[in-house]
Amino acid sequence: MVLPEKPPQTRGWPLAVVLGTYAVAMCGTTMPTALYPLLQDEYGLSTADSTQLFAIYALVVLTVLCIFGSLSDAIGRKPVMILGLLASAASGVLYAVATDAPMLFIARALSGVCAGLVTGTATAYLADLVSSSGRGAAISSLANMAGLGSGPALAAFLTFFFPATPMIAFSVHAVLSGLCIVLLAMIPDSVAHRRGGWKLSLPLVPRLARRDFCVGGLMTLGFAVMGGCTAMTSILVVRAFGITDLRLLGLIGSLIFAATAVGQKAGGKLVSEKVQLGYAGLAVGAVLIAIAPRLGGGLAVTVYLVGLVVAGLSHGALFPVGLGIVLRRIELRHRGSASSAFWVLGYALTALGALGLGWVGQISGESMAVTCFGAIIALCAVGCARLHRSWDDSANSRIPAGP
Repeated sequence: MVLPEKPPQTRGWPLAVVLGTYAVAMCGTTMPTALYPLLQDEYGLSTADSTQLFAIYALVVLTVLCIFGSLSDAIGRKPVMILGLLASAASGVLYAVATDAPMLFIARALSGVCAGLVTGTATAYLADLVSSSGRGAAISSLANMAGLGSGPALAAFLTFFFPATPMIAFSVHAVLSGLCIVLLAMIPDSVAHRRGGWKLSLPLVPRLARRDFCVGGLMTLGFAVMGGCTAMTSILVVRAFGITDLRLLGLIGSLIFAATAVGQKAGGKLVSEKVQLGYAGLAVGAVLIAIAPRLGGGLAVTVYLVGLVVAGLSHGALFPVGLGIVLRRIELRHRGSASSAFWVLGYALTALGALGLGWVGQISGESMAVTCFGAIIALCAVGCARLHRSWDDSANSRIPAGP
């Protein structure tokens, strides 16, 4: 049993440290995004190899969430955060000294360990510090997207201005991770009076809420778009669209994360009232992504970027609503497990999107792979919209009447 310690009286400094640490950790997970063409040339990676390099991250995050999702409840928030940052620093060092592709894959896996340990722990830490799970989740989401969105741009700009040291971004991130460890050591933990040991706890959903999980789970489809586009965008922009400026690659790599963050803030309420709009937006964005490689010149780039923005906005509006549906009838003692199950589904789709796009790209080329990928996502969005309406009506009919 774990009893939460009363939040510190002065929360500004600890809150800032945890927010900054979370953002730094997430920044490291997306830094390779804008550098995939460079990594391909430097280490002889194929398109499939590059997308597998991205997908291994998602698979490791998924595994760590399944196995260690409740670890911070047993040993405290700070130790788990520090373990995650140590993995992040080790990842940065390994990237910086990598001499072959296997070292890149190990570095990417360590980045996944960091994300798997830090994501849930930081969210819980922030909720503890602000004494509100709702506000904690909101600022956690902001830190998450700020970190994810800054990674590609930071890596691209550092590499552009220091071309003689192509892996300088990862060295810088390793130093930032070390600094975060020092700062974390200076703030109080929010969990004390720990009793008993940690036990393996796979994420499960109570029987009563399994139909809700199916309904809300449909709204994670956008994670497949995030995975596929994050793994392929910089490669597509270089190979098919002819853009090689690292600064532009970094900004383009950050675009879908920025759109997702805006979608969370601006579209969540609208989509919660009219869910079909979210699926429609995802379908439209996917169609634009699909047709962009079939166009020529500047029009192709413009259509592709608009597709990224529309898909990102829709995904950002959909998945928090889906999480709310999953949790709407779950008792407090089961919510952590159900939330982890939701994120496991999201990361599984992230990996599937990246791997699928990479495999098709290896056979038919990047442009055709993106077209097929966008078309499949659009069809899936239409199918999810129809299933959502059917399943949600059925689930609502089972909600027990109030007293």
